[in-house]
Amino acid sequence: MTSLNLAGTMILAAAEMAGAYWFFKTKNAGLRVLMTSFGFGFAFAIVLFDLLPDATEHYAMGYPLFALGALIMFGVWRFGKQKSRNVSTNGSGSVAVAGMALHNLGEGILFAAMTGPISSLFIAGALLHKLPEGMATFAMLEGVKEKTRFALAAAVGLMIPLGALVRFPNGLQQPLMALMSGMILVAVSTAIVEHSVKNLALSVRWKVATPYAMGALLGAVSCLIG
Repeated sequence: MTSLNLAGTMILAAAEMAGAYWFFKTKNAGLRVLMTSFGFGFAFAIVLFDLLPDATEHYAMGYPLFALGALIMFGVWRFGKQKSRNVSTNGSGSVAVAGMALHNLGEGILFAAMTGPISSLFIAGALLHKLPEGMATFAMLEGVKEKTRFALAAAVGLMIPLGALVRFPNGLQQPLMALMSGMILVAVSTAIVEHSVKNLALSVRWKVATPYAMGALLGAVSCLIG
C-alpha cells in the first residue's frame, strides 16, 4: 500500500464524518426529518448496489447468508416491537451500523490493494458516496445521545483507513458481508416504515417520500460511479 492510497482512505473517512457532522449540527426538526429520510433511502440503495453485489460475487453461499441475515434481523425487530418501540429502532439500527462498519473495513482493504494512479472521477464518485453515507449512519442511530451518535458515526468512517492498515482474513469477509447485507436491508426497511408512521400525515406523505427516493437515487448513482 502506498502513502497515496492511505491518504485516499483518509479523504473518504473525512467525507463520511463530514456527512455525520452536518446532521449532528442541524437543529431544525423539520430538516432533520428530511435528512433522516434521505439517509435511509441512501442506505437502502447502498445495500442493493454495493454491499450485496460485493458479498455475492463468485460466492455461491452469498444469497443464502443474505436471506439468513434478513430473517435474523426481522426476528430482532419483531422481538423489539413486542418489548418496546425504542428497542426496535435502537437494536436494529445498531446492527445496521455495525454492518456499515464492516462494509467500510472492506472498502479500506480494497482501496489499499489498488495500483496505479487514482483518477479524479473515482475520488469524486467516492466523495459523492461517502458524504451521504455519513448522514445515513447518523440517521440509523436514532434514539442514541447526540454526541454518542456522532462519535459512533465517526468511528464507522475511520474503519476505511483501518481496513487499509489491518490484515483481514480473506475467507471471512464475504460471508460476514452477505449476512450483514440482509440484516442492514431489513433494519433500514423497518426504520423507513417506523420513521414514516411517526412523522408523516397522510396529506404530506409525499414530502418525506421524496427524500427517500432522492437518497436511493443518489446512492445508486454513487455506487455506479465509485
